[in-house]
Amino acid sequence: MKIAVLSDTHLSTVTEDLRALCERFCDSADLVVHLGDWTAACVLDYLEQYRLEAVCGNMDDMGVRLRLPTKKIIRVGSFRIALTHGWGYGVDPRAHLLQEFDGADAILFGHTHRPLVERVGERLLVNPGSAFSGRGSWGRTLAVLHVGTSLDAEIVRQ
Repeated sequence: MKIAVLSDTHLSTVTEDLRALCERFCDSADLVVHLGDWTAACVLDYLEQYRLEAVCGNMDDMGVRLRLPTKKIIRVGSFRIALTHGWGYGVDPRAHLLQEFDGADAILFGHTHRPLVERVGERLLVNPGSAFSGRGSWGRTLAVLHVGTSLDAEIVRQ
């Protein structure tokens, strides 16, 4: 199973760049995950054309916040995958996330705009970075999560 993981799109409208990203990555995915900071509900509306799992972020308008939780756990095959935006500034969120989602096999989070794929013991931490507002040398990124007998992820530069 292939999962396209997006976060921190920060869009107020559905743009041609978003449409192109979706054609390239979401059309071929079995599931699309968005980890918050959509900014506007029209972006959520657009991504609902796909099989979608999602949470809201700190920059989302009320149209998004009223429709999505701040965190959730989904089951994909035999794996428990935690979804959250992540909150706070200037703090490495990994220890907090590992504690908060103790039973999860993978934790997908956003907020920092910095891509990350890291194994901590048996658990997988994935931050896809930002699809349109990348920071540092990474630029615009997303993640692809591969689910089979194991969980693996890769960061994809746009």
